[in-house]
Amino acid sequence: MKRLLTALCTATFSAFALASCSNDPTVNPNGTDTSGVNLVFQQVDRIGKPGIKELYLPFPMHAGYNAASPANDPTAYGPAIASFVSGAPAGRSAAIATYVSDILTPDALIADFSDTSGRASYLGWETSGQLRVDCTGLPGTAFGGRALGDDVVNAMLGLAFGSSATSTTLTAATPNLAENAPPDDGAEKNGSAGTPNLTSDEVSCAGKSAPSQVFPYLANPV
Repeated sequence: MKRLLTALCTATFSAFALASCSNDPTVNPNGTDTSGVNLVFQQVDRIGKPGIKELYLPFPMHAGYNAASPANDPTAYGPAIASFVSGAPAGRSAAIATYVSDILTPDALIADFSDTSGRASYLGWETSGQLRVDCTGLPGTAFGGRALGDDVVNAMLGLAFGSSATSTTLTAATPNLAENAPPDDGAEKNGSAGTPNLTSDEVSCAGKSAPSQVFPYLANPV
């Protein structure tokens, strides 16, 4: 397969992951050692594409979302994501709402290892590299994944409140989604025509710390 689902960034303990380790873990519940196949772990949280849960889903759904499998996201949480985009305060068209839902589910970072771009790009696989979200100013790539310099918060806000999920931005086809971006509905909340600017966290790229060139690569918080 040329398209490989490579990164489910989760805060998850899985029996599968444990089985792949060379040494079985041992825990001490109530003074009794338990190890290997006797261990049962519970998934308590997960995150792949930052902000889906926090921005797009109502709070009562958060606990269930944390424990759910990403494989079920399109049917289990896609409608709620679309409802957020079409409802207040975003108020976008049904076509845009559906398209955003399709971009964001499943909640996994997808990378195409057949792509030779040599650089990760947030939502690049889904949008065929048409989003410019890297704080270095570099164009997007179709590889996907996520680069440390990607402004993922503004990217997520732009899908719901800006033109990022419309044919104004995504002018070429997006074949990996098996659909093309819908037309702009003119309902952006980007600060123009008296609307609030909900497309940005108001922290410019110049105000963000650049990633370090040494481990752990993340810069100090702003």
